[in-house]
Amino acid sequence: MKKTRCFICQRQCLIDEGRLGFCQTRKNIAGKIVSLLYGKITGIQIDPIEKKPFYHFKPGSLVATIGSFGCNFRCKQCLNYQTTWGANLQLLKNLPKISPKQIAQEITASGYAGIAFSYNEPVLWVEFAADIATQFKIQNSKFKNKKRFAVFVTNGSWTKKTIDMLSAIDAANIDLKGFSEKTYKKMGALPRLPAGKAGLFGKIPQMAVYAQKKKIFLEMTTLLIPTINDNWDELKKMTNFIVQHLGPNTPWHLSEFDPNLAPDKEFQKLPFTPIENLQKAFEIGRSQGLNHVYVWAPQNRFFISDTLCPKCKNTVIKRDGWTPTEIFINQNSTCRFCGYKLNVIL
Repeated sequence: MKKTRCFICQRQCLIDEGRLGFCQTRKNIAGKIVSLLYGKITGIQIDPIEKKPFYHFKPGSLVATIGSFGCNFRCKQCLNYQTTWGANLQLLKNLPKISPKQIAQEITASGYAGIAFSYNEPVLWVEFAADIATQFKIQNSKFKNKKRFAVFVTNGSWTKKTIDMLSAIDAANIDLKGFSEKTYKKMGALPRLPAGKAGLFGKIPQMAVYAQKKKIFLEMTTLLIPTINDNWDELKKMTNFIVQHLGPNTPWHLSEFDPNLAPDKEFQKLPFTPIENLQKAFEIGRSQGLNHVYVWAPQNRFFISDTLCPKCKNTVIKRDGWTPTEIFINQNSTCRFCGYKLNVIL
């Protein structure tokens, strides 16, 4: 039987003919890797783009968020484990197929200017996502004075080949779970690596740099989990990497861990992220040179969500929760107070 390697994510599974890869969504059929997710979605949800989270890309927009099944990680804190911890193959089989054009037309008819690919790892269904985004943008002429856009919410395990397929994707939020192989393993993100194969974390930062070079606007997110990834030295390395390789104006979102939402029994015993840990991580990001660090902690009612101009320190986006209430940015992305060129796309 012919083995074929899948190059869609950094696992690069070598799959026997007729068998599935680790994600359970890509199959070797007659020596060709085929996505079982093409045409299959779990639904479309309308969200503020800030919820993804994107604070610097199209602030105030509502986006049609599309999800499917499966993931190449098995994170113990996953919010969407019902659909990400391996695809439900029977459910997939029973789902009706929908074409990229049908999805694009439906969202266009509803009046939304943006699509987000989220809920499960969109890298796994890159062919379908790329076709949806392309079809969506083809209908741009139906939107007066609005440019259509598409964004990814991803764990960042994509490859150069995958990124090259995503010319219709404008922005991505990458979930940086930590900054070491050890931390990723503690989360259960990287089990069952092929024999003799090095871990996957080391390529995630590299691919973030490559995505940015391919003109994908980036924001980064870290869910701060007590005893799991709240290592201050590691967070210094992470934020230093962002500053040095992605730029000091790259947004970094810190969010609070809620043990009630974790599927793993051991993670359910962990506490909510203490405010002092979030404050410490915030200070680390700022001390390493990041100009935009945000904190989302609803359990503790602790939020840092306004966007300040790095030059004049005036608030250029005032937010109430996820909702921008005031924006003091010119259409050319400059600060209205001092003219500084902001890393914000309106």
